[in-house]
Amino acid sequence: MYPPGVPKSPSKHRLLLALMFSVALVASACTNSGSDTSTTTATEITPTVPDASTTTTEAPLTSIPPNLIPGDTSDSISPETAAAIRADIGVLLLNVEESRGLPFLTIPAVTILDSTDFTARVRSVLEDDLDQEEIDGYQALYELLGMLDGTIDLYELFVDLYTEQVAGFYDPDSDELVVPVSVDGITPFQEITITHELTHALTDQHFDFNDVYEQRIDTGNGDDTYGVLGLVEGDATYQQFLFLESMDPADALSAVIESLGFDTTILDNAPTWLQKDLAFPYEHGFLFTTALVKSGGLKGIDEAYLDLPISSEQILHPEKFTRSEQPSPIDPLTVELNGWTLFDEATFGEWGIRLLLLDSLPPGQVTQAAAGWGNDTYRVFIKGEDTAIAWVYSGETVSDAEDLADGLIAHIRSAMDAGSSLESGGGLLFDTGSTYVFIDRVDSQIFFVASTSQSAGADLRTQLNL
Repeated sequence: MYPPGVPKSPSKHRLLLALMFSVALVASACTNSGSDTSTTTATEITPTVPDASTTTTEAPLTSIPPNLIPGDTSDSISPETAAAIRADIGVLLLNVEESRGLPFLTIPAVTILDSTDFTARVRSVLEDDLDQEEIDGYQALYELLGMLDGTIDLYELFVDLYTEQVAGFYDPDSDELVVPVSVDGITPFQEITITHELTHALTDQHFDFNDVYEQRIDTGNGDDTYGVLGLVEGDATYQQFLFLESMDPADALSAVIESLGFDTTILDNAPTWLQKDLAFPYEHGFLFTTALVKSGGLKGIDEAYLDLPISSEQILHPEKFTRSEQPSPIDPLTVELNGWTLFDEATFGEWGIRLLLLDSLPPGQVTQAAAGWGNDTYRVFIKGEDTAIAWVYSGETVSDAEDLADGLIAHIRSAMDAGSSLESGGGLLFDTGSTYVFIDRVDSQIFFVASTSQSAGADLRTQLNL
């Protein structure tokens, strides 16, 4: 539940913003109806019939009575409209049960807000939870790595971007769905977003994924959180696509038209790598869960919750998850800088490496350079206006390390303002620009040091025996 784009942060926001990319995903589902990602049929899903104890008639329930769905409502929405909205949500709730093949253990609370109240709620969540100092630290790191150019206030960008893009969220801490609706009722597009959020509520009741997610934030390596997010968001996205396919064509068209009317100015002007990172759990998570369903039906997704993916690599390559491929052993870094603060210690992972190289290499080369990931670990230090990083990468093969080293050298030269290079100690030293960088490959390992302070960079290099 922390902001995409700050993947190693110990704060907690990300699952709250569970429909960040619903607009793009809904449009994609409609315009690619002939593709592999939207041709899943109902035969792949084993629906359940509500237990007899949940109904007072002999026939299965077709909706949950409005008064049984708890939650607050904006004052601008009349009681009659609110009751109709909750009746519609009652139908969606049972649809999700049937499609997902699991019953709700309790009826989740649904807070229904008009657009003004919803925007205020999202902004309030962000302002309460985002840590300015922490975000500033990541901004300094991304500027050091050449991913930001110094013109962007990352904190303000996150607040504005989430406020613009969020179309609903599920809070696993309070078991609450928060959804924006029209004062006249639920639109077809909002039905899709509510289906997505109801899927979160349903799977959280059965698998309690948030506890593992929080644990990984507290004690994990950063990249392992992508494993949880990819499964959780991929599952909900898979269900929203199924719902879209089941809609009346006129309603589906209306949903697409509504989605295309969303303002995406801030998103469109955000760095490309940040846009990609925001989409990761939805796009790649959807492909991941689709692969699980194709090989094992919904049972495959259920089993994944019981043995969660542990890396972005496993989401990007479902076959590696299926065969339980583990990262290569790697020693933790012990480097220190006297007088500097250790800001972060984590793992980039395959996805983080893709993001780093995204604007410096052709797409195919980015994928190739990152695909041989075996493991990695880094430490980031901050002192005043200066930033430094020591990073060790282990490739699956020597060839994999060679591919990434070539990609990193191209990135250093094009994005990091490190100046010209010279051979030094078997590696390449860049120290004629504003950034000090040293990179060396030893067999299947890469050693990378960068800093805005030449003395700090040289110190880290010495400690790594380079």
